[in-house]
Amino acid sequence: MSSNNEVNPFSPMPLPKTPLGRYRVLSPRAGVRVSPLALGAGSIGDKWANFGMGAMDKESSFKLLDAYYEAGGNFIDTASNYQEETSEKYIGEWMEARGIR
Repeated sequence: MSSNNEVNPFSPMPLPKTPLGRYRVLSPRAGVRVSPLALGAGSIGDKWANFGMGAMDKESSFKLLDAYYEAGGNFIDTASNYQEETSEKYIGEWMEARGIR
């Protein structure tokens, strides 16, 4: 029998700052919860600047990653061929600098 006077020992989860914080299961076979919108990292880095395919220096890349993370984002699409590996390098350095690696 429960009473209205009982105290729940677990605090409710805080509401996310933005809809990016409403995580979803990536797939039924993966125990990973991700933000509903992935950040495409093809423009993070500066190696493609001469090809007109988007480019960001390290400082701008870190600002973008900070804003995405602070809004609740945790799902970044990157690959070694993006910006000739600069995208992955900048993301790794950003994660290490923020202590989230």
